[in-house]
Amino acid sequence: MALPGAPAPAPAPAPAPAPPPPPTVLMAVRAGLARPSRLPPLPAAAALRLQLSVEPAAGGQRRFRLGLRHPEAAGGGNVAEYDLKDISYKVRGPTCHELTVLGSSDEPMVFNFEEEREAQKWWTIVSSSLREVQKASDSMLASQASSLPAAAGGVSADQDPEAAPFLELSEKEDLALHLAQAIEYGDEEVASQCAVALARQQATLSILLKESNYPTDDISMKVGVEDATSSASITIRVRAHTTIATLKQQVFQDYGFHPLVQRWIIGQCLCVDERTISSYGIRRDGDTAFLYLLSAKMAELTEQRYEEDQARVMLSSTSSPTDVAGERRKYNTLPNMSPKKGWGNESGRKMDIGEISQHLDTLQIGDLFSAQPKPAATSLPSPVQAGWSCPKCTFINKPTRPGCEMCSTDRPDDYVVPGSYKPDETELWRMQQEQEGILQYQQALEAERLKNFQQLLQMEEEVLVPNQEVLECRICYQQVAPGEGVLLRECLHNFCRECLRQVINYSEEPEVACPFRDDCYACGSHLQEREIRALVSPEEYRQFLERSLVLAERRSQNSFHCKTTDCRGWCIYEDSVNEFRCPICQALNCLLCKAIHEGKNCRQYQDDLQVQAQNDSAARQTNDMLQTLVQIGEAMHCPTCLIIVQKKDGCDWIRCTVCQTEICWVTKGPRWGPGGPGDTSGGCRCNVNGQRCHPRCQNCH
Repeated sequence: MALPGAPAPAPAPAPAPAPPPPPTVLMAVRAGLARPSRLPPLPAAAALRLQLSVEPAAGGQRRFRLGLRHPEAAGGGNVAEYDLKDISYKVRGPTCHELTVLGSSDEPMVFNFEEEREAQKWWTIVSSSLREVQKASDSMLASQASSLPAAAGGVSADQDPEAAPFLELSEKEDLALHLAQAIEYGDEEVASQCAVALARQQATLSILLKESNYPTDDISMKVGVEDATSSASITIRVRAHTTIATLKQQVFQDYGFHPLVQRWIIGQCLCVDERTISSYGIRRDGDTAFLYLLSAKMAELTEQRYEEDQARVMLSSTSSPTDVAGERRKYNTLPNMSPKKGWGNESGRKMDIGEISQHLDTLQIGDLFSAQPKPAATSLPSPVQAGWSCPKCTFINKPTRPGCEMCSTDRPDDYVVPGSYKPDETELWRMQQEQEGILQYQQALEAERLKNFQQLLQMEEEVLVPNQEVLECRICYQQVAPGEGVLLRECLHNFCRECLRQVINYSEEPEVACPFRDDCYACGSHLQEREIRALVSPEEYRQFLERSLVLAERRSQNSFHCKTTDCRGWCIYEDSVNEFRCPICQALNCLLCKAIHEGKNCRQYQDDLQVQAQNDSAARQTNDMLQTLVQIGEAMHCPTCLIIVQKKDGCDWIRCTVCQTEICWVTKGPRWGPGGPGDTSGGCRCNVNGQRCHPRCQNCH
């Protein structure tokens, strides 16, 4: 009992609140402070230890803080600490970063790192944390904007344009929720109205079934894991609603195999991330899936991308203070990431980002499973599968398969089937079917070849090869129906019959050239003799032969034509022969005098010619006139037969009427070299290397 006037007894002290959990240090690095600032005095070396940490905050959020501390040698005291939402952190160079305090007039702090790799890892963690802070800030602003009623002093979208996007987003979310509820309760009218409203706003949706639609039982899924060199068999505990993307993230978080290098194949289908394993047929214990691991180079996975994604996994693992990995372990039989020889990580310590990225390109699945503890006696190890690895999808095929079973890539040329390999019944049946298919293909190919050979023989017996489809004649540019044109045998060019007939009739050469020409090509083939005979009439063919004989006579050096008027007889003589008796008119021609003087010898004939020339005034005048024309340049001697030729008008390219020699008028010499038409080694060489043959050349030949 208390005495009067005595003070009342003090109430019992309240129980002390539980201390908050300590912050989790994500990463710490050493850096030098390069630019002066208002920080407390530092040691002479100006070395700091930058530390990034995260701790739980109110509302289920996380609070990221960046601290500047003294080095361990100086006591490790705290210099300054900033909330990530209050600073701006930028990269100025490979080893130079800049920190600016928002709303402060202080100059930015510049940090220099000793190693570029360490600076890059630090920036990966900081940038991931900054993005997490920005996402949390955006979601908080959106929730605040949607919760402010207009009647309570809130600002409407019409009054504040900045709030309009958040209000529109809130409206879309409400429509999406109403759509999901209408579908769940079977209200088709409300579901269609919500769907139309979302379509008008062009909202991006992701429609997935809830987990309650799937069976809740766990499934023991057998997984065959392979890479380019080895294979193994494992078992994973999954559920029907597990998506392929979730499966990839689980393997990535436990073992560091990035989702980009994982290729899941179930039921001979390459799985996509959005679908669940139940949609591919995984519904009961013992169902099989295959996981193929690509190299980082083949998956186009960069080291920076790997480090950033690994940092996100590390950040997400700090959201719950309990060990989530241990809880998930009971749902799968994947081996732990135990330390490997040569990797240098301590017992019980997780590998850091640098160690994982350094070995990602050379990581082999065989090394991963070499550290797996030996299973019980009831579980025999999976033997290494014999066969060749596909260079494209890494699937290990049976040794006798000529191509990949998954992607049809050809078997490597340097692979040799092991001599001890014995194919099973399925493989023997496949090989038998393959041999029968090859035999049938060879028989069909031989029949096709025989058919083509028979068609070629039939076409060879025909005089002209008709066109098989509609064509356009390159001479008259008229459409030619099938069978109305001609396909030339030597060059396979098509023309109509009438155009080819005109080409033959106007040809001055004994060999008729193909008339095909375009801007960059001229065909050098010729028409065959049987084609020429079939395209023209008998009279036209006789005239063609006569023109050919005349041209052959003119181009022969030792040719002589009978001097009898209108006689067609001619011969090719040798130097030892002086006389030629024409087989047509039976006249005796003197090859020395180039005349017929029967009853006279050559001396008597030449004397008679001189007497006639002296006594014939007309002959003298003609001779004098010709010599005058030659002197003044209006006539010239043929460079081959020496007769006098004269050009009346036209082109400088003329032809001797006696020996048919092509002559350049301005140079008074032959147009071509000894090889005939086209030989530019001699002659006037007009337009060779772009040069004209004479200053007065008209460039017409």
